[in-house]
Amino acid sequence: MKLIIGLGNIGAKYQGTRHNLGFDAVDAFAVEEDALWKEDAKRKAFIAKVIVQDESIVLAKPTTFMNRSGDAVQALTSFYKIDPKDLLVIHDDMDLEPGRIQFKEGGSPAGHNGIDHIYERLGTKNVQRMRIGIGRPEGSMAAEDWVLGKLSPENAPNAIDTVAGMRDWIEYGLETASNNWN
Repeated sequence: MKLIIGLGNIGAKYQGTRHNLGFDAVDAFAVEEDALWKEDAKRKAFIAKVIVQDESIVLAKPTTFMNRSGDAVQALTSFYKIDPKDLLVIHDDMDLEPGRIQFKEGGSPAGHNGIDHIYERLGTKNVQRMRIGIGRPEGSMAAEDWVLGKLSPENAPNAIDTVAGMRDWIEYGLETASNNWN
């Protein structure tokens, strides 16, 4: 079993923002697989289950808001008994140009409060991540305003690419996914 968690903020006000690219990615995967989302209040997330290449995959969107994502990630990994090598966290990243996909294990959260909270709650930085670039704001715009701003269509990642990246990770693992996308 593998667990793929897309990070974002719940609520209509956050839809279409840069910070919700993790939600968008797992939503695209769920649509492709005809999976239905169900709320799991105990684990503080919406979940959808799919089968890919005879492998059970749990997709998740935390309901904790971004800065408390670790609460949901910890609850989900404990409940499903997920080994770190079978966990993928998908999130926005200001250090990558808009739309670029990159896989990484561990490393600095680089100011991403959701990732920092996940590291804290799991007690490790050995977390496999699919980073989706949003670039940095021009001028003096605050990072918080940038990530909560709406994503323009020309800077949005291609949903086909995000799903293909997830499939590479599911079927071939982090190293192959990194070689294909980084």
